[in-house]
Amino acid sequence: MALSVSTRRRDAMLDDSFVAPPLAGLVIYQLRIDPAAAPELRAATLDNVAALGVTAIELLPAPNLADTPEHYVPAHVAVERAFGGANALRELIAEAHHRGLAVIVNIAYQSADPLGDVVLDITQDSVRSVIVREALRWLRDTHVDGVRHDMGAYTDLVDATSVARSVGWQLIREMNASIREEHSNIVLIALDDRGDARVTSMDGSGALFHTQWDMQFVHAIRESLDGRRPMADVRDAIGSSFGDTYSRVIYAHCAELIGREPAPTMEALDWESAKRVTLGVSMVLTSPGIPLLFQGQELAHGGEVGGTAGGAGLSDLVRDLVRLRRNWYDTSRGLLGHGLDVFHCEEESRVVAWHRWADIGPGDDVIVVANLSGNFYPAYPLGFPDDGLWRLRFSSDDARYCSLFGEHPSADVEATFRPVDAQPASAEVSIGPYSLLVFSQDRWPV
Repeated sequence: MALSVSTRRRDAMLDDSFVAPPLAGLVIYQLRIDPAAAPELRAATLDNVAALGVTAIELLPAPNLADTPEHYVPAHVAVERAFGGANALRELIAEAHHRGLAVIVNIAYQSADPLGDVVLDITQDSVRSVIVREALRWLRDTHVDGVRHDMGAYTDLVDATSVARSVGWQLIREMNASIREEHSNIVLIALDDRGDARVTSMDGSGALFHTQWDMQFVHAIRESLDGRRPMADVRDAIGSSFGDTYSRVIYAHCAELIGREPAPTMEALDWESAKRVTLGVSMVLTSPGIPLLFQGQELAHGGEVGGTAGGAGLSDLVRDLVRLRRNWYDTSRGLLGHGLDVFHCEEESRVVAWHRWADIGPGDDVIVVANLSGNFYPAYPLGFPDDGLWRLRFSSDDARYCSLFGEHPSADVEATFRPVDAQPASAEVSIGPYSLLVFSQDRWPV
């Protein structure tokens, strides 16, 4: 059958015992790789991505590949073709695993291209069974750690005018149920532009995905950064979900979906653009959800910042935030937790602050403060969940990240029991324009 794929394995896969992190541990980097690239170039690319501290890559094939429309591939056999064949894909996955990177691939059942003149009648149980069986075999054979499924309005394998969308939904549900049963460690991600909560629901009507792209977050954050949205929308975007903290994938840049992002350029970014880019990335990596970074975000879209190469500094900013997100230093466990309280949100100042936690206490509680305005605030009163010393773990205005940044004198704060923002304690925080700060307390000595 046209959907079948080779079951031969490369030796590199035989000893592959890599296990992807749980949903809370995923930090995804969307990566475009040319299968024709020299091995040393591909190795260097993977090394650079791994150095950021991310835990997964979402693979996109290089542009303009034959029979690969845009970055979508219509079913699993086409994924292999897009990356140079089955063995080439397996080798790429093995290389990523060796660097501690889980691999997620994009699939879409929205084109009949690889099927030739074959018509798949997915209203038939037997046809859906074959599709599901081939998907399971492919996952087993390649050691892929996740799939991002473009639902294509719930699959376009058939003519929507003659077959109800519910049939495509049924195919997706049956496939996901089988994957969950046989491959419990594979993450299932949906791209559904409707933001339907049923996509990640486990009940009888759900599509059984683990998580889906949250388009409410990206639009609210981006449009708030240039003043086109009220701060209440920012508050709601930070706290939204599809039923669980990690039922959504959050991001702050996507040219394909938004259609407003400029192409990468070698022209220097101005101060305000650089500040907004870094603030958006900072909010992604500190808000609840699975953070997704797009290739080049850590390089200011491949260009220069302030007339000097911006890659190294901004890469450091992303790396430092990823480490906090992953509780690298055992001082920010709350960024892995489910607890959230957006306790401060002011329209006039355009400052928002939120508390994240897993179990509560020093080393766990994390306070994030974001200033979405061009103003600086030298002594901004803010609530804290406990008194004592709160250490500044990160400031996006640090001049180490960009020579244009003002390095506003943000610092540790000493909170006292004086209620503010419905919090038991408070302190005055100093924050720069278009900046984000992260505070936490040191763990008590054992």
